[in-house]
Amino acid sequence: MKRPVTRRIFCSSSLAALGSATAFPTSAVTTQQPSHPAIPPVRAWNSKTDTFTPYFPYGWYSFGPSAQVKEIAASGANTVLYASMGKHDWQRADALKQMDLAADLGVKVIVGLHGAVAGTVYLDRPDTHSVIPHYVNTFNDHPAMLGWQLGDEFSAEAAPRIRDTVELLRKLGSKHQTWQVHPHTWSHRDVRALMSATDVCSYDGYTYLDGLPEFSAHASARVLAWQQGKVGLIRQAGWSGNVNVTQAVGCKCGDAPFRFPTPEEYRWNVFSAIASTGARGTMNWIYSYWGGFYADDPDRFFAFRDDTVRPVNREQQMIARAMETGYDVGQLETNLDHPTETNIPSATGPYSRFNKVGRILLHDAQARTYYLIVTNNEGTDHTLHLTLSALPAPLSSAEANVPHEKRAILLQRSAEGRYALRDQLPAHAVVVYVLA
Repeated sequence: MKRPVTRRIFCSSSLAALGSATAFPTSAVTTQQPSHPAIPPVRAWNSKTDTFTPYFPYGWYSFGPSAQVKEIAASGANTVLYASMGKHDWQRADALKQMDLAADLGVKVIVGLHGAVAGTVYLDRPDTHSVIPHYVNTFNDHPAMLGWQLGDEFSAEAAPRIRDTVELLRKLGSKHQTWQVHPHTWSHRDVRALMSATDVCSYDGYTYLDGLPEFSAHASARVLAWQQGKVGLIRQAGWSGNVNVTQAVGCKCGDAPFRFPTPEEYRWNVFSAIASTGARGTMNWIYSYWGGFYADDPDRFFAFRDDTVRPVNREQQMIARAMETGYDVGQLETNLDHPTETNIPSATGPYSRFNKVGRILLHDAQARTYYLIVTNNEGTDHTLHLTLSALPAPLSSAEANVPHEKRAILLQRSAEGRYALRDQLPAHAVVVYVLA
């Protein structure tokens, strides 16, 4: 079997994939699917009650159980993915300690099986099952357990082994969802093969490189076009998530000289995926400030984590229940529901044009609150004309608050149950309107 593609190999090839616009032949650019596809949420399984509940994950990758759950929770995240597990005996015990703490802190854990574990399973050959039975016995009933990630960026040749790994997990009694992460450069055909038995689909795309200015089309437009290109595939297949694995690395990795996204780029990267491509989760790659990352200056990572990521995590925390139980409600129309005119640089992998704006309405019935998320997906200012209708519960106030900007705007009621909103959107703006 071909050696699985690892994230580190992907990093070393990123410069080629993200370089000049003429580095690769142009894929067909098509008009986007409807802006709010019915992509199912990630689901958490309770082994004691044998029930599933929707879950909106936002958190961090880690190399094995090295990221401390206390730090993850302090960063405002609710999920950590311990990748590349199963190659070392100490990992299981260390992860269990972190999971005990996670249960107390309200953090969920995805156990990521190393490619050499998940990618070599033959169901009818117990000698190939490696640590998987032990891992199921250890983690399956743990209240912090969210799912199993199967390797990292597997190539299509691994599909039969991944199917056998999923079947083995089910045979051992685990109903936790299985996850895979793919580079945006993978073809739809390869992803379909890999995902044939897997539940949650997630994609990574790291486009912010030294030398690229803020909101360069080679970074921001390209990654959203990649994300948009997956919408129809995931909706048709019925996979959960379309989880957005964002770039949270700012040092040289392999041959690629990454830089941290600016706060504005990072916030837009998170919310444009939610509002435009139906993302049902956000996972950052990667939580690591040791082993050569950031050399002798871990404060660079801490500053990004605390000043850029944590505020966005707090916003995701605010909308989490609505993302889980009141996703994509009502009817929205805007004057900007048209494909972008941005020139999207050519790239390998399928990609599609996104709309000028992304928009989605979420409803937290328990709090009697709506969250209207609007993203300007272009590098020019726009005047937004938006109407809301067919709401599941009437508004008690015509005032829309924008906590991030400490301002409010009045809606105009134009007919029974129909509201109009007018606002100015600076380039690449993200606006979360809170309605009650």
